[in-house]
Amino acid sequence: MRISLPIFHFSVTIFLVFLVLPQVNSLSQVKKTPKKTSSESPIVVRSNSLEVDQENRLIIFEGNVRAKGRDMVIDCKKMIVYYLNSPTKNESKAEARRIDKIVALGDVTINSSNGAVARAGKAVFYQNEDKAVLTQNPSIQQGPDFVEGHRITIFLNENRSIVEGNKTKRVKATIFPKEKKQKE
Repeated sequence: MRISLPIFHFSVTIFLVFLVLPQVNSLSQVKKTPKKTSSESPIVVRSNSLEVDQENRLIIFEGNVRAKGRDMVIDCKKMIVYYLNSPTKNESKAEARRIDKIVALGDVTINSSNGAVARAGKAVFYQNEDKAVLTQNPSIQQGPDFVEGHRITIFLNENRSIVEGNKTKRVKATIFPKEKKQKE
């Protein structure tokens, strides 16, 4: 069954567990204990249109998409939410409606509550793996620190990331040393 709802600035509240991400602190030099997210924390998604495809278990938001959660805001042109398969005999309908992944496409900007800003042409959030993969000219900036490469993988609950280059685009990082505390 396919439902298409073209509504200007259609707003829907959905429970996206991994989209309410812990602080993406990939450039910080200070280790923090990772925050656990709550499955009860909603995220509000606004877009120009919303399409629900129950047969293929996906929801498509298009046009000026903005997803706001407790710790971040994601802006993009299109967002596709993929759900897990139909429930088996051993799992409930609620378990089957869990999100598998979310794909954000087109001028993706992710603003984290800690001040980090990630940009890419495409970002894929994998719930079961607690990671986000940014491609298509990805970069992350936090304060004056900046990193870019061919692909950036952010491990959301581990406070770490991997920036990869390829033959045409090498990794580039600009990191400013933190000021040393003055001795008293």
